Amino acid sequence: MVPLKLVATDYDTIIMIVLGLLGVVVGYAVTRYATKSKEKDTESYKIVMSGKKKDIINTGEKEMVEPSDFNELVNYLKNKYILSEVTLATTDGFPIASTSQDAEIISALAPEILKRVGKIVESKEVVISGRDFKLGVFEINEDVIGFIKANRDIHFIEIDRIKEDVNRFMGVTS
Repeated sequence: MVPLKLVATDYDTIIMIVLGLLGVVVGYAVTRYATKSKEKDTESYKIVMSGKKKDIINTGEKEMVEPSDFNELVNYLKNKYILSEVTLATTDGFPIASTSQDAEIISALAPEILKRVGKIVESKEVVISGRDFKLGVFEINEDVIGFIKANRDIHFIEIDRIKEDVNRFMGVTS
């Protein structure tokens, strides 16, 4: 049996793979930390270079205030997650609150979309892609369905966070 001999390029390849994986892990950790700390901040700060030192200045921008009713909640969610529309509906198809002009139609269609498409994909969270927009329909809890529309991709982690925000607002624990 002939022993396997590694050449210099094999070591380079191994090192590049390890560095690539390390980069992914570090990138994920930094992004996760940044999003967690951003959610906790109450004021916005900016780092400014002055000469050779960094100064941190307060820009005076306050984080969004927690909503006090469902109309404020849908606007809060729309701004927080950069969405075009947010609608909360009952599982029976009645509107609770919405940023859309077509709240009654959306509220009636959302449970049907979730029932039919959700049954096909075996999920209570559905994202539908159109040419210029994405729709998300999902069960928030046993009484409420969420409908969101965006001009960008909708990620399931956002849907999970929206569900947490609505349940926290409603005082529902899972």
